Amino acid sequence: MVVKLFNREGGDGNDGSQGPPSPHLTRRAALAGGLGITALIAIPDILTGSGAYAAQAGSGAPAASAAGHFYLYGTTGPTTRSGVEERRSPVDGSSGSATSLITGLDLAPVKSPDGAALALVATSPTGSSRSVTLTLVNTLSGAASSTGTLRLSGASPEASILAKPVFAGAATVALIIAISEPSAPRTMRKTSSAGQEIVSTGYTWTTHHAVAYFDRARSTFAGPFPLSLGATPYLALTDVAADSTHLYLWAIQDYSRIRAVKGAVNPALTTEFFAVPLGSGIPRVATASTGAWPSGAQAQILSTGQVARVLAGRNLEVFSPADGTLRTVAVAPMNQVGAAKPGAITLENLPNGHTLITNSALGRATVVNPSAGFTTVSVIDHPRVPYPVRGAVASGDGKTLYTLGARGTGGLNAYSLADGALTASYSHGETYTGVYQLSSGTLLALTPGTQTGLSFFTPQLDPVATAATPVLVAAVY
Repeated sequence: MVVKLFNREGGDGNDGSQGPPSPHLTRRAALAGGLGITALIAIPDILTGSGAYAAQAGSGAPAASAAGHFYLYGTTGPTTRSGVEERRSPVDGSSGSATSLITGLDLAPVKSPDGAALALVATSPTGSSRSVTLTLVNTLSGAASSTGTLRLSGASPEASILAKPVFAGAATVALIIAISEPSAPRTMRKTSSAGQEIVSTGYTWTTHHAVAYFDRARSTFAGPFPLSLGATPYLALTDVAADSTHLYLWAIQDYSRIRAVKGAVNPALTTEFFAVPLGSGIPRVATASTGAWPSGAQAQILSTGQVARVLAGRNLEVFSPADGTLRTVAVAPMNQVGAAKPGAITLENLPNGHTLITNSALGRATVVNPSAGFTTVSVIDHPRVPYPVRGAVASGDGKTLYTLGARGTGGLNAYSLADGALTASYSHGETYTGVYQLSSGTLLALTPGTQTGLSFFTPQLDPVATAATPVLVAAVY
């Protein structure tokens, strides 16, 4: 990664201006330590130490002491295994040391609700003994705080294993494991565009689920316990949330259920909801969901203790642990606009207890109050994003919504979450494909290309630095 720092007069720190020298984080250094082609690179938030950022301190920029690491997750090639790298702070223009923390990630990392930890999961390669390793990384230091390995004695050497972590209160991480076993091998033939016949072997895959519970203080697992979701198969992917007492899970029936005799009406697949007490795999609540799956946003525990996920990018499906009911909540402002293409959807809890729903394809965000029957608090209209990227993010204090700029104009916009008013805008014609806010308050916007461009801004949308990284970034933490 090559970083260029700006000072307030536009100098880059290498031309005699007052800005600090640019650290050069090379591709070789970034992939040091045996890291795979797909990488999650952890880098200290160096901007809080720059002259440009310090100049913003009087206008609301967070103090440097509040800055930890930020993490880039993505790929740098067509074939890969995933991984995590922790990088120490650059010194005197050097790239600093790099240490690989984990490789072979199953899924993108999951951040704890308080933002203090990342959960990373890696599965052992195919072989006679299968296992899953969970590593928790301290987001402030970038170091692994605890780790544990779970043996999966029932999984065959050929099984496909997908493990998803979810933080369950402050003490536990629940690990939902989907084990898909192949059967019924058959020869498959396909003719390429060049006329060459390609022969391969196809299988029928059947999935069963299990859950294990990781004690963060002891770094030990309990389980795995079979998840009793039903007698017939479900797809491997699930949507999950958890609190300190229960795991809440949405799963969809496997497509093998729709096989029917010729001419018969195929049965519809049903998404189902389960509430499972922590420490077991037997649901206390099992009921049909009212909407399709997946939702496109991570399910959340709301300030009221209710559990919510987004339906079709517009409404909420809410489970109440108090009375065991599952219901759909219509979000009127999100249903007043239409879009031809799907877009990135987020569901975020704000510090004041309100909940924010964004849909970049609709160009609309809505704040609702869960404790007042999900009444609408405010509506924010912003430029639509015609592709499914992270087009909007709320500030840490819950006062501002940052979005990508309009097509042709590019840049970034900032809106008040209280009333939807535009409060700041920046563009030099750049078209970004994602916007994130780091723990220090620094904004990070992504630019596509053979290398991902990284553009850093103050919370007031003043440009601070640019960078280029070999990681084709899929997410920022």
